[in-house]
Amino acid sequence: MPLEDSKTRRRVEHEIAKHDLDFALATVAVINQVAYFTGRIRSMRGTGRGGETKKAMERVCEAIIALPGIKDVILDCQFD
Repeated sequence: MPLEDSKTRRRVEHEIAKHDLDFALATVAVINQVAYFTGRIRSMRGTGRGGETKKAMERVCEAIIALPGIKDVILDCQFD
């Protein structure tokens, strides 16, 4: 993985941490300026349900696309 993608991945992870989502069962990768999410994403305990989790993740994706070095976001996740 190129160094630039590693730094960009850290920026993406920092942005994720600002939201009430549990990414413990998810993987984040940045390859060629595209952020990939795989696995399972859940709301933090007591903060919502699956439909709300998906809406929250859409807001996260919008914030991630606004980051420098990101051209697109690909979601291959389950939402709980």
